[in-house]
Amino acid sequence: MPQTLHTVDMPEARAGLVADSGIVQDTISKLCEEAAGVHAGSFVVPGTDAENQAVHPTLTAEVSDGDGWGIVRYDSSKMPAVGAAALAAGNEYDDEEMLPIFSKGRIWVRCDDAAVIVANTPAFVRFVAGGGERLGDFREDADTADAVALPNCVFRSSHRDVNFDQAGTQRVALVEILLPTA
Repeated sequence: MPQTLHTVDMPEARAGLVADSGIVQDTISKLCEEAAGVHAGSFVVPGTDAENQAVHPTLTAEVSDGDGWGIVRYDSSKMPAVGAAALAAGNEYDDEEMLPIFSKGRIWVRCDDAAVIVANTPAFVRFVAGGGERLGDFREDADTADAVALPNCVFRSSHRDVNFDQAGTQRVALVEILLPTA
């Protein structure tokens, strides 16, 4: 029997999943330089070796200058993280693992647990993290100078909470990003 119902929206989003198969997309690969690894859907910037490594931002200029690498994609075909630090932090990628980083197009990002995201508003990236917060996550405002607007990045959906057995509940939102080509 032929399929008679179609939808343009995915039933569930996951941080780091590309939202559509549009023509304008750009993915690069860099080595993770975080002892505890990184999570999909987070923003990363050049690391110690600025040509080959990626880390979460820790300074406002690393986000606001527009020179960051982009958003870490989720890759369901890769082996899960095995390092103790990455597992404890709930990260999908280990230190020194190759990261697929998305810099152009529409992708689902991980948001602060309490973020209230509204569609078609500027996306802010966290570069200072306190209790329960994660570097590189997205939010709706500066959070008293702990996050800064990411140039050429806009939320295209409001937030939604999704639950995956291993990862637990995550707050995600769709962004459209257009960073300079690496």
